[in-house]
Amino acid sequence: MPELLVQIGGKTLPLRSCHWVLFGPNDCAYASEYGDGASSAEQAHANFTPRQRDRDRQTRQGYHVELLSKDQWREQAGPCFYGTCTHQTLTAEATQ
Repeated sequence: MPELLVQIGGKTLPLRSCHWVLFGPNDCAYASEYGDGASSAEQAHANFTPRQRDRDRQTRQGYHVELLSKDQWREQAGPCFYGTCTHQTLTAEATQ
């Protein structure tokens, strides 16, 4: 089977080396899967959130799915999963 390639940031990369990430309205990453787990942002969102009405609600609330290179994942999503991001802190401060 031919390898699927994607363009991210001007670079051509194999889809399997990338990551689909679900970001919340505060830009914190809430879910991630390898690029070859889905062929579109919509499919990845369905993998993360199986029920259509829940996906629709998330979209209205500002959630979105992005395809990131491995380096982008380490920089943008990794800290959220490792508990070292500032998104949750900023959101908590804004609601006080």
